[in-house]
Amino acid sequence: MAKAVALTPGIMSTPKTSTTSRNKASATTAPKGEPSVPLQIRIPASEAKAIKRAALEADQTISEFMLECFHAHMKA
Repeated sequence: MAKAVALTPGIMSTPKTSTTSRNKASATTAPKGEPSVPLQIRIPASEAKAIKRAALEADQTISEFMLECFHAHMKA
C-alpha cells in the first residue's frame, strides 16, 4: 500500500499538469490567431481505423491528417 504524505502548502500549491495532447493538436491545426472548433462526423468503424492508421503513418494527428486531406480535395 502507498505511504501517506503530509499535506503541506507546497504540495497543495503544485500546478496540475495535463497528460493529454488535445490542446497541442488544436494549436497545431489552426492558423495563428484563429480559434479551432470541434467537428464530429459519423463513419464506419473500418474507415475510422484506416484513417487513424494513415495519420499514424504520416506522423500526424487525426485532425492534422483530415485537415490536410480537406485542403488537397479543395485544390483538386
